[in-house]
Amino acid sequence: MPETGRAWNRRLVAIAAILMALTAVYVLALRQFRVAETPREQSFGAAAPIGEILIRPLSVDALNRVMQVAVYLSPRLAEGEGAAASAERDLNLVVAHDRIATDVKLAAGARLAVSTFEIGLDDGSVSAYPLDSYRARLGVALVDAKTAARLPARVTVWEGLLGFDLHATEEPERGGGDLDVTIAAARSGAFVLFALSAYGAMLVLAACALAIGFLTFGEVRRPEVTLIGSLAAITFALPAFRNALPGSPPLGVEADLWVFLWTELAVILALALLVFRWVRSGPPP
Repeated sequence: MPETGRAWNRRLVAIAAILMALTAVYVLALRQFRVAETPREQSFGAAAPIGEILIRPLSVDALNRVMQVAVYLSPRLAEGEGAAASAERDLNLVVAHDRIATDVKLAAGARLAVSTFEIGLDDGSVSAYPLDSYRARLGVALVDAKTAARLPARVTVWEGLLGFDLHATEEPERGGGDLDVTIAAARSGAFVLFALSAYGAMLVLAACALAIGFLTFGEVRRPEVTLIGSLAAITFALPAFRNALPGSPPLGVEADLWVFLWTELAVILALALLVFRWVRSGPPP
């Protein structure tokens, strides 16, 4: 077999090996970041409640560290004497958060009461994007609106929210029928995987630009005008690429300081080296 044919076969084998390795890495990344995980409900509280409470997170504002939630209060849905008694009561749900209390009132005979409000987030900062995580803490107490007596309740938290993985846990009981619930929020696996891939792509672009700049400046390769246009395009493409990151993180997070800023500077340096070499070696007019 001619030498050129052997070289071509070696290149094909190398390309096939690289593609297989990338496929294996991609599958492992999908498993590691649990991209296919589906949301679920977590329930806490009494087995025979007077009131049913559903907490549904609506959105997370990582920059202002708040979570918007909708709280639904309904009487016991099961048949029986307890259900009839709960439907005939005026119920008042007290949700304690951020040193304040939000009341959700349900009149006797009504089937549903809904309230939407914001809860502060602790233990996290958007500067750690895309690996930032937060905690929302709230206390739940169901009382009789007339007698102020504590009533048994069941709290259900829906753990589904676009862009975030939520996990609700119940803190040790304080007594009196009150429930303390903590909702942990972290970026979803798909968002983290996409963001890390985007920052990795920035590093690859910077490495390619530096290779062009250094090889041209060291006179290993000839300076070509088309390469100047390519590096200039990369210089302006990187900010647009960064602004397309999922979750729209503010400019200046730690990943920007360690990746985006340095990749932008690397591409600009490569462009400057290429232009300098082209100016020195270009033909006279």
